[in-house]
Amino acid sequence: MIRQCLIMIAFFLLLGAPVHAQGKPVKRIGKRPNILFILTDDQRRGGTFLAPDLLKTPVLDSLAHSGVQFLNSYIMGGTSGAVCAPSRGSMLTGHSVFEMGGSYGQQIPDSLILLPQYLKNNGYYTWMTGKWHNEYASFVRSFDGGASLFFNGMGPQYDFRVHDFREDGIYSPQNSRLVKGIHATDLFADEAIRFLEQYQDERPFFAYVAFKTPHDPRTVAPAYQQLYRDARLPPNFLKEHPFDNGDLRIRDEQLAALPRNPAEIQQHIADYYAMITHIDQRIGDILNTLKERGLQSNTLIIFAADNGLAVGQHGLMGKQNLYEHSVGVPLLFSGPGIKPGQTSRALTYLTDIFPTLCAYLHLPVPGAQQMLGQSLLPALQGIAYKGRESEYYIYANYQRGLRMGSYKLIEYLVKGQRHTQLFNLDADPWERWNLAGEKRMQKQLQVMRAAMKRWHGKAKDPMPVFYE
Repeated sequence: MIRQCLIMIAFFLLLGAPVHAQGKPVKRIGKRPNILFILTDDQRRGGTFLAPDLLKTPVLDSLAHSGVQFLNSYIMGGTSGAVCAPSRGSMLTGHSVFEMGGSYGQQIPDSLILLPQYLKNNGYYTWMTGKWHNEYASFVRSFDGGASLFFNGMGPQYDFRVHDFREDGIYSPQNSRLVKGIHATDLFADEAIRFLEQYQDERPFFAYVAFKTPHDPRTVAPAYQQLYRDARLPPNFLKEHPFDNGDLRIRDEQLAALPRNPAEIQQHIADYYAMITHIDQRIGDILNTLKERGLQSNTLIIFAADNGLAVGQHGLMGKQNLYEHSVGVPLLFSGPGIKPGQTSRALTYLTDIFPTLCAYLHLPVPGAQQMLGQSLLPALQGIAYKGRESEYYIYANYQRGLRMGSYKLIEYLVKGQRHTQLFNLDADPWERWNLAGEKRMQKQLQVMRAAMKRWHGKAKDPMPVFYE
């Protein structure tokens, strides 16, 4: 079993802490561990092993129990409707989404070092399959190899175009190829399996497997189409969002009719869950290949998603909002040197992955003082880890949010109209009861707005503060 194999690891030594990290880095005798980083697209935190009553994800369940899972992991947000592009850039660099360039945050500046680029420069063979939703140049400087590379933001699950890895680093729509007759989830899983089966290099590998599901179109593979016929509506289902949040007519919100029809939303949920279960089973095939090749005990596994998704919650369909279903994402680590069976409630960002791996591998953090991310290594090792006191969330120029303890504040400015929401996530995890108007909560609002203003500068947010 996965858990048994991971527990039986006794080949690391504990050394002193590196720059910008707490805890003790894992020091390998000889070869550094391989890294398998699995990323999914639009998979909210509640759409994982954290919701066993709703989903069939036995592989992710087992993987989570074999390592550490973060219950309060988030993205910072997105500067445009294409949330996943700046989110991925932020995750791969450890920097704020506001440091990403381009028309929708898809460009990673040359001045920023990416995680695979840094590992490549430190002796790793870096390889990728799946979705790269950033520009070609950042991919080229990051990877030694790859297969079936999807450079678009979205597309069909069958019959779509990918690129083969090119040694010359020249990618364009003209040198892509059409893939027919295989579901995207199966294509990328098969490529990962093929890579693991054939890998012979002396260098440790960093394999980045970036599925483009469960992002729509929600085209479910035949074997999974009837799996969730009895899908339930969430407790926070609404036929319409109660006010204009700035993007109620964006493409994602047009995937279902308004006002929302319960039966239509139930079908969306059923398809969404089915695609997640499909991913789960294919991750199992990848992990089985690791085991068959004898690589499991020397491979660190990371699982995360680029952002969440509403799928009917709060009357919304997309991720262009700051509710938990859209900014909350799964994050887990499992592998050598990681204490199994742990959960952490520390506030974490996906930006923390980069400095965490630096600490884990005993590498200095590049540009540590400018990096937003921080090391989670203590949590991985079972050491008490408090994490951040608060976290900042953003969407476009309409929404700003803050999490502090059990409270979540969301501020809106849309066409001159202000709205404020305050939720107690411990008592109200579905974010149904707005406390902002209650007299007893005014001090809490004041404290959180002050913290949000401090984060505004730290995150390099160019939008003027509007919530004082």
